[in-house]
Amino acid sequence: MMKNSRKVKRSNKGKIILVFILGFAIGTISTNLIFSTGEDVIHISIVYSSEKASWMTIAYTNFIEEWESNHPDQKISIDMQPFGSSDSLISILNGEIFPTIWSPASSIWLPFLNTKWADLTGGGEPIVNIEESVKIIYSPIVIATWESFNQTNNIKSLADVHDLSINPNINVKMAHTDPRLSNSGFMTTIMAVSAASGVDSENLSINDLKITDNQNWLKEFESDAILYGKSTGFLARYMKTQGPSSLNIVFLYENLIRDISSTAVGGKIIAIYPEEGTLYSNHPFCILNANWISPEQRFVAQEFLNFLNQTTTIESALEYGFRPIDDSILLDPEVFNYEKNGIAYEINVPELETPKNGDVLLKIPDLWLLTKA
Repeated sequence: MMKNSRKVKRSNKGKIILVFILGFAIGTISTNLIFSTGEDVIHISIVYSSEKASWMTIAYTNFIEEWESNHPDQKISIDMQPFGSSDSLISILNGEIFPTIWSPASSIWLPFLNTKWADLTGGGEPIVNIEESVKIIYSPIVIATWESFNQTNNIKSLADVHDLSINPNINVKMAHTDPRLSNSGFMTTIMAVSAASGVDSENLSINDLKITDNQNWLKEFESDAILYGKSTGFLARYMKTQGPSSLNIVFLYENLIRDISSTAVGGKIIAIYPEEGTLYSNHPFCILNANWISPEQRFVAQEFLNFLNQTTTIESALEYGFRPIDDSILLDPEVFNYEKNGIAYEINVPELETPKNGDVLLKIPDLWLLTKA
């Protein structure tokens, strides 16, 4: 388990090649820019949560260089597809996408896919071997707000956000993603239920979801929400470009604060690490146990995961505000710099765990529908 008191430092910088960024903008990249389907080419597909697209661009580019150096006689083609975690799960089940590697934002989604896959196929082998999933980086859920707004309102917790929402003298404009569609919204709602009930998130029960006082607290918490959506990245960009008058409290991944803090319209955006604690998105990478994956594709996919797990590749992720699960890898204090980029070097609040009760997880989106603005 990652500890909230750990000291992680870090890193070195990768270079982004413009043509590959353009490729990501249209949703795919292949090794030779022109998609190749020749029989001598091994093609794999990687579906990943969209907030790590910048890092995946770097990783893709560097992996191709290494592969071509080590395997000059074997061409490969990699289709990179950024997706929302829930969207990608549904698309796999519907037969719309056929990834070789699947990387949602959090391990929460892995048992969901296995359960739904078993329902769809009538049992058999799980499509995800959870124990073999590769976890390399993580990012906590934080309260994003404007430095100027916080100087007046001193937000420290989810309870503070709740209290601001019911204060008629303060114009709160809050947002988080739809927990039915997005991992960050799902995690935010779990954190809010925990704060409302006073129960550690991992110990939440169905009864905690049913208590009227808890539901009323959540209704008040959601009362000033003006925007829900399926993309955490979109909310971050909206906050950055539209300024404090449009949104002043948003629940985001910490790494997105790194992207928007110092370049936002209307001032600086900072991360608040809620006193109650925060959930970590740990971005698992899974080679699926699916009949559309050949042994050759599995080999290339495993080579890609081995490459991601190299220290230099992990260090390239840290430039984008991700933290390494391997705490021997040092963070760069110029990146994890509250004054410069709005994100802290150390996380000094508890790390929360997702509910142990699977029924609670399944009912969280239903509770949100009941209490949302």
